[in-house]
Amino acid sequence: MLKREELTAERIEQIVQDARNAGYDFFLTAEERAASLEQALARYAPGEEAWVFAYGSLMWNPALEYAEASACQVQGWHRSFCFWTPLGRGTPELPGLMLALERGGACEGMAYRLAPHQVRSELAILWNREMLAGFYRPEWVPATLRDGRTVTAVTFEVDSAHCQYCGDLPIEKQAHHIAFAEGRRGACRDYLANTAVHARALGIHDPYIEDMVARVAHLRGEDVAPSMPPAAATAAAVGN
Repeated sequence: MLKREELTAERIEQIVQDARNAGYDFFLTAEERAASLEQALARYAPGEEAWVFAYGSLMWNPALEYAEASACQVQGWHRSFCFWTPLGRGTPELPGLMLALERGGACEGMAYRLAPHQVRSELAILWNREMLAGFYRPEWVPATLRDGRTVTAVTFEVDSAHCQYCGDLPIEKQAHHIAFAEGRRGACRDYLANTAVHARALGIHDPYIEDMVARVAHLRGEDVAPSMPPAAATAAAVGN
């Protein structure tokens, strides 16, 4: 589990420096992250609350202080294992894959409400977590909460121009990397499993995630049947 104390400016700068020393020069500087946050906050009216939309590990390990949490749905985006992680959940020789939002379909997840006095400090922590390597483009999106309210929430869409983007990776290869990649933050398959378990606990059913769980289990010799045929699951995930 990622803890708040791991997201301090000092700790993040050490992570960035370690990554740059390893040859990953696309990691953002503190100044670049701050500029990205200020750009995103241009859509925010000071003194108001703000919402964050979570679709991956933020659902089960937000490391944020928030005033309210609710399951919700966002139209126009879907979850996708679409960028490489050669450090946290993999290695340069066998990189893992991480989730991002890509255009098309719909996505259920969690929305976290930040009280006005929390917005800037909590989003700064969130930016230290999500914007280290510039994989994402922050977006403000309409989210429909389970009680019917519609709010505008900040979330993270993949930057398809980033050198780590791999959105065209065949699903069989996605499953192979998720099944076997491991890094200093643990196994990629554990990231998938945590996402699936917590999504189910929230009453969220994502055919793409369930299909991936089944594929990974099969590759690892575990007896877990898919919840629907793989082709149907993949099509449903992207709204085809």
